[in-house]
Amino acid sequence: MSDYIQDPNNSKKQIPGPPPNNYFDRAGVPTQHSMSKSPHYVIIGSLTGNVGFFLGSSASFALNATDAESAHHSSLVLTGSSYYTNFGAPSAGTTLNINPVAWSGSSGDVVTFVYKGGLDGHGRP
Repeated sequence: MSDYIQDPNNSKKQIPGPPPNNYFDRAGVPTQHSMSKSPHYVIIGSLTGNVGFFLGSSASFALNATDAESAHHSSLVLTGSSYYTNFGAPSAGTTLNINPVAWSGSSGDVVTFVYKGGLDGHGRP
């Protein structure tokens, strides 16, 4: 619930304050091979080849990244294609109802992670 503020028309009353940032839906284009918050769904932008998604937990991503990449990267980067589930090459504008923590594709590919708004994180009717 949003905070309450003083009513500008009556100093003896309070009214709901402005909604917090997580009230609104938001979208982001995460960096390839990097762990990010799991979205509510994914929208395919443009692809030059196949796209893959890491569908495990953030803990399993970090464990795999630490084991496979420790000499080259931090535990938040995982580049091995064997760790990603291949979804082929969906057309631009395709919505995938999946909740990955990372994605992998060709250089220049665009994949958008969408996070639903609402105080409970389930969107608004």
